[in-house]
Amino acid sequence: MRLMGKVGFAVAVSSLAMGSVLGAGSANAASLHAAIAVNPESLVYGVSVNQASTADADAAAIADCGTNGCAVAASWANGCGVLMESNDAAVVASGPTRADAERAGYQRIAEVTPTALLANVGSANLSGVRIVEVVCTANAR
Repeated sequence: MRLMGKVGFAVAVSSLAMGSVLGAGSANAASLHAAIAVNPESLVYGVSVNQASTADADAAAIADCGTNGCAVAASWANGCGVLMESNDAAVVASGPTRADAERAGYQRIAEVTPTALLANVGSANLSGVRIVEVVCTANAR
């Protein structure tokens, strides 16, 4: 799958790797794992969901991304992840629920695009923030 092609995506890559919220749930035998992988060079991403382990989720997301240079931006268990982009950047975040993941995404993207928080409260979306993909495990709250 392809992002819109924002120039700032490459600038935000370190935020993707270091800023993603990991481990939204406890790791036990009943845990379901998911991941989002991105390739900042080609602006392609891939997702996985409902995998048995973090390693399986990471491998499936990289395979879904389908290009050399794909790397896991976020992985989590028993929750949701979101990939968002603005006119300036793209970010990944996760949380135990879809709402928590989206809130974390808006907070993260606001670090690069300060007006992005306004998009979360229904203001005119001057920053161009949009949710690209939301992925939730089957047992997300």
